[in-house]
Amino acid sequence: MSERFGHLSLRVLAVDPSTRGFGYALFEGPDRLVDWGTKDIRKDKHVVALQKIEELIRRYEPAVLVMEDFGHARSRRNLRVRRLQSQVFALARRSGIKEHALPLVAVYQQFSKRGAQTKYDIASTLAREFPALTLRLPPKRKPWQSEDSRMSIFDAAALAVTYLQRRDERAGRSSMPR
Repeated sequence: MSERFGHLSLRVLAVDPSTRGFGYALFEGPDRLVDWGTKDIRKDKHVVALQKIEELIRRYEPAVLVMEDFGHARSRRNLRVRRLQSQVFALARRSGIKEHALPLVAVYQQFSKRGAQTKYDIASTLAREFPALTLRLPPKRKPWQSEDSRMSIFDAAALAVTYLQRRDERAGRSSMPR
């Protein structure tokens, strides 16, 4: 149940755009992964991505939508993805959902507390903490290989977990999973 409806758990939807579409993760509080997946988009990426994100918002009614802060100095996202984020956040506002942009440096800082130093370490940590993700964890990428599209699920989950843990830390609560 969502804090938006007066209950304890905060429903957070995190979205991570990729070249092939986007990955998403939905949490109800820091310990409960509710849904996750990728949406593969081949044509009209911008328009179709917005439609699919809107479907997720309507279906799950999150209180917060989290994405990477593409305006951060270290972000390497292209202009199309930056524009998409702007439109996704506008969609969230129209839907009464709080939007939050989180720099990747915050994700790495949060997961370094658990010994995860690389993107793959973070994904492996998430798979251990949320066993349902284990089957989606791709093998470790070789330097000459393209990133597996399933990594966007883990990127989205890392954003959501970081948002929720930082929120709990600010409120004086501990929310480190297991």
